[in-house]
Amino acid sequence: MGGQVKNQHYVPRMYIKRFSPDKKRICVWNLMKDTILIRQRPENYAAKRYFYDASKAELKQALEEMAKLYPNAVPIIETADEQFVEKGLSCEEADVSKILDLICNDYEALYDEINAQKLIIFLHDLVYRSEKYRDQLDNIREQTLMHLEKMGIAAEQVEGMDKTGKDKQLYQLVGIAPLLKTSKMLVENYNWYIGTVQGTMKLVISDNPAQGIRLGFNDICIPLNGDKAIIFRIIDPKAPILSKDTPVGNEIKLTERSVFVYNAVQMSYANRFMFGDKASLTFLKRISDRHGGYASMYGEKPVLHTL
Repeated sequence: MGGQVKNQHYVPRMYIKRFSPDKKRICVWNLMKDTILIRQRPENYAAKRYFYDASKAELKQALEEMAKLYPNAVPIIETADEQFVEKGLSCEEADVSKILDLICNDYEALYDEINAQKLIIFLHDLVYRSEKYRDQLDNIREQTLMHLEKMGIAAEQVEGMDKTGKDKQLYQLVGIAPLLKTSKMLVENYNWYIGTVQGTMKLVISDNPAQGIRLGFNDICIPLNGDKAIIFRIIDPKAPILSKDTPVGNEIKLTERSVFVYNAVQMSYANRFMFGDKASLTFLKRISDRHGGYASMYGEKPVLHTL
């Protein structure tokens, strides 16, 4: 296994670092222990050993759609090693990191066609690469198998029951149809804005930061750092939205109320961790404590919670 990536991040390390004041150490709210930790190393969080490693059979299944559409790619698929997905995600992250920096300094860069295309790919993967997503898929499968057994129906009789959460997650990450679905949704259904924080409270993220895209929320905030975010607002003017702040051109100046609401939504997405400014995380924790703590608000097993 020499030379391979063991610690594979389901939230990119480069993305977590964007919420660090020095880009080296981060503040973490450990939801399971209900403790806020300072000066933590990003590489120690939102990662699992060999999380995306896949066998030849698993990769062949996940890439079946691509093989049918692009027969010339079959030799490449057949020679892909078990870290095919991890390598792809790493290449993507290096490229997107520069685009995120560019957008923060030049808001018009968000609307560049190439930047937007790469951003959509990154956001799609950010949605479906998480630990929580895989756990949810596995939980659904386990519950379904239990019900089938009670009804006397063999799992083999139901299409798709042979696929694990990992199988379905790999397809989301390398399949063509899922990416096209996300792209169509973001391009056709939403207006894109840059949100800029106006008060002292900072934007924070969870270890499942883009779930709003998967759920198709009307008002989706994807923080770029503590002070800026991409805001996707549903085009329908009658649809309810979380933030009441009015866009001026391509910018939405976010009040403290809006920042708090977006942070609270991130907390509801979370599996085990929140990342960001210490003061902002402490404020969220204080609100959570008033309601009996995170486990009380979202269940003893947050991994199974969805909005």
